[in-house]
Amino acid sequence: MKITVKEIFIIIILISIALVRFFFFLPDRPDYGDAVGKSVSVEGEVINAPDIRVFNQRLTIRPSNQESNILAVVPKEIDVSYGDMVKVEGKLETPENFITSSGKEFNYERYLANQDIYYIINNADIEVISHDHGSIIKSWLFKFRNAFMKNISKVISPPESDLANGLILGARGGFDAKTRDEFISTGTIHIIALSGYNVTIVAESTMKILGLMFAQSVGITLGVVVIILFVILSGASATAVRAGIMAVVILFARLTGRTYDAGRALVIAALLMIAYDPRVLNDISFQLSFIATFGVLFLTPKVIGWVRFLPMRFGFREVVATTIAATVAVLPILLYTTGILSIVSLPANILILPLIPLTMFFSFLVGAFGFISPILAIPFAYVAHLLLLYILYVIHFFASLSFASLTIKSFPLFITIILYGFILWWVFRKKD
Repeated sequence: MKITVKEIFIIIILISIALVRFFFFLPDRPDYGDAVGKSVSVEGEVINAPDIRVFNQRLTIRPSNQESNILAVVPKEIDVSYGDMVKVEGKLETPENFITSSGKEFNYERYLANQDIYYIINNADIEVISHDHGSIIKSWLFKFRNAFMKNISKVISPPESDLANGLILGARGGFDAKTRDEFISTGTIHIIALSGYNVTIVAESTMKILGLMFAQSVGITLGVVVIILFVILSGASATAVRAGIMAVVILFARLTGRTYDAGRALVIAALLMIAYDPRVLNDISFQLSFIATFGVLFLTPKVIGWVRFLPMRFGFREVVATTIAATVAVLPILLYTTGILSIVSLPANILILPLIPLTMFFSFLVGAFGFISPILAIPFAYVAHLLLLYILYVIHFFASLSFASLTIKSFPLFITIILYGFILWWVFRKKD
């Protein structure tokens, strides 16, 4: 992948923008002084869709006349939505890092700071003062999201309905800790985190459908709009944004008649995100998404020869090759950040990934036809339920194995760097 002078110039500009934003335009941490540790009353706007968990929901609240946010943990039963002006009362606390099940310290303080959240009110009392203060588009999208998820839940019972919502919209709050740990130990957590894989499926489906209905220019323009709206609808996580930018680059390449280079699109997506908010570099989901995509693009051609004995029907050989490539690419950073080595990741993903597009398709039909009538959604729900049941069974089976994963409490950074140096050498070395 040869870099031109023009591309070097663009890279320098984007890096310069990132540095300017980092030093001059990111909001400062507010100082609430003696209020920390005491009961407070805060009025503000809910600026994102509520993160609904098994026992509660978490609200990102921006107090009036503030640039930073507060995380409020409130009862699950409270009816609160994006754009509501609320009053929360409770003990103001600062986030604290915690030790994960693998023995690693999770930097929860930095994780929240990347979202401009510096304080938490746990078990908060909440009062909704008024509605509809946010963006009209985001408000409509989040209402659609909630209705869509309810349509699925009406005809598919949990945990299968939770998996369906995770696959399509990245909603994973419905899973309990045990199930979430099973996803982690089997290396399949990416399927419910709305990874680039899920967004790519949506983008490709959108392109095909619009290509049949409209002229190329109109179809591509509508495709860009649909992809942007879907990324917002899903909550705009780092992985979804990265995949969305890449999909938009594909569409613009088609519109202009230029050759699409996935490697360049990956770099463009990363630099645009870093220029917008340099703190994304500290986001583990961004790191994993970028590295996994790099692996799929550049390591797959290297490992495809290892699996030539596998059949090509239904794209099985390609699925296995890309799974191996992504697994190899993210392994060093996973060991360094989580300390978990999933022994069963490869077979689990090989058994699951080929069915993800079909599962998403039937789950989508369930949610879509649910707007007309739950009865019309039932035939699709039967098929979706069987597919979802199979995926959960595979994950549960592999997670139940005593050797499913190993815990490495201390994986040195210098070894991580050496491993990635070797991977880069392997990818870009000149052939004899």
